[in-house]
Order: sequence, then structure tokens, then C-alpha cells
Amino acid sequence: MEARESFLSDVAKTACMNETRYHLCSQGTLAALMRAFGIHDPDVLRASTAFAGGGVRRGHMCGALSGALMFVGLLAGRDDLEMKDQAVRGLGYCDKVYRAFEEKFGTVLCRQIQKDLYGREYELTRQEERDEMHALMEKMDFACPQVCGEAARMAALVAFEILDAGHPVANSLVRLER
Repeated sequence: MEARESFLSDVAKTACMNETRYHLCSQGTLAALMRAFGIHDPDVLRASTAFAGGGVRRGHMCGALSGALMFVGLLAGRDDLEMKDQAVRGLGYCDKVYRAFEEKFGTVLCRQIQKDLYGREYELTRQEERDEMHALMEKMDFACPQVCGEAARMAALVAFEILDAGHPVANSLVRLER
């Protein structure tokens, strides 16, 4: 269990560092998870671009949560539209991450998280607003980078549950000493 806790801590730190260094919360969170679990898929990372900043920087569902959900979906979602049972199972795992995130932050909305963290909402489609928020993030102990870390930790916990259950897709994707 100590090794798993260390793993979770490392995933969270990497997601936090990714957001601090590269921005685009959805990608930073997803990249940290993919790296930690030994998955290299630039197509999946590229697809996560659209979810940054609450969806194309519009402040809707938090991008960190979106990246975390994409990772869980990658491990447990369906491979084919005909696979209804696999889709339902995947959504069940995603719901665990969603509910944990909502419980921790009181919301899943990017704009509300901004307001709670920074005291106001930022218009992330405007460069000067992004620059202002990023400058503020660097001065704070808990800001968007740490939200990414928490989302990554939550997704990693569920990923271990998926792997422990022996789901073949997840086990074929993950390159991890367990």
C-alpha cells in the first residue's frame, strides 16, 4: 500500500507540474496519468486539447476532471458502439471519479472553481485574462495546478480498481509494475 500511495503522490505531482509548466489542464492531467501508467498515445493526448479551461476555455466542466475522465474511459470504456455492457461499466467507473471530484471541490464547473480559488472568474478565451490567472497561480499554495493533481490522483485510484478487476483492455494498455 505504501508503494501505491507513493505512486498516487507522483501522479498528482506530475499533473500539477504539467499545468504549471504547460497549461491546458485537460492535457496536463491526462498526460500525467498516461505517463504514470505507461501508456503512450499522442492521438488521445491530442484529443484532450478541446477540454482545456472548461471546454475550449469556456469555463464549463473543469478540464482537469475532463482529462481524468478521458483516462478512465480509455481504460474501461467501450471499443465499439455495439458494446453496451462495456459502455455502462466504463460510465460507472467514470462516475466514481466525477463524484469524488464534485465532493472535493463542491462543483465540477471551471468558472466556479476559479471563483472559489481566485475570488473571481476569468475569461480564458482572452490572453490577458489567462496571463493574469497564470501569474496568480504561481503565487498560491492551492490553485489550478493542484486541482489537476487531485483529479489525477482520483483517476489513478479508479484506474487501480479497474486493473485489479482484471479488465482485459486496461490490462493490455497499461505498462506498469504492479
